[in-house]
Amino acid sequence: MTSYFAEEARSRVARLLRMAATADDRTRARIVEYAASTPDPPPYGPHGIRTTGCPRCLRTMWQQRDLLVCSACGHMEDSR
Repeated sequence: MTSYFAEEARSRVARLLRMAATADDRTRARIVEYAASTPDPPPYGPHGIRTTGCPRCLRTMWQQRDLLVCSACGHMEDSR
């Protein structure tokens, strides 16, 4: 069993590949491409992760404390 510390030290790509549990080279390449082309989600906070759609570019906005921040264009809105 992997310790919590070792799991946290793994890269996002390694975690996604481990979750997919596939040996198919095409699927693994798609996962690596996905991880490289999408931003990492923010750290998991005490209230969980909240997302919504960005009104400007239609990508994902992540809650960062009292703000929603778009992962693609950087648009910000008050989350209250």
